[in-house]
Amino acid sequence: TRRAATRATTRARAAREGDANARARFELRNCGDKSMAHLDAPVRAPGDLTIEATKSVIGRQRSEAVNLPIEVPTVSGAHAMIDLVDGKVMVTDLTSTNGTFIDGEELLPGVPTQLVVGGEVIFGDEFLARFELVETADEGSGDDAAD
Repeated sequence: TRRAATRATTRARAAREGDANARARFELRNCGDKSMAHLDAPVRAPGDLTIEATKSVIGRQRSEAVNLPIEVPTVSGAHAMIDLVDGKVMVTDLTSTNGTFIDGEELLPGVPTQLVVGGEVIFGDEFLARFELVETADEGSGDDAAD
């Protein structure tokens, strides 16, 4: 019976964590100055990124592995991972060439680091890939009123 109680507690915790992740909606708002003087050729400035999955990979091009592309040459192919854990946003550098920074501090590759709402993350390019984390309203809450 103790084992069954432990399994039930584990399932309940997983359900709560899943609910917390489902309720929290986050967006990375591009706050870089969009300067391209450091590049050989101009590129389209990246827009904001909505974090929809509990695990996301930021990289230079959308692919099977990368679901949040930042199409800038200074961003690595698979630059960083973002995990939603217990309603928190965790960022892990994936041994990127130009580094990942949270609030000015370079992340150690492979070490998850929390990015708080209002915090700033740079994915290898302070001009084009500098983002602020914002929490957004759950868009599903008001759709039924229009019918």
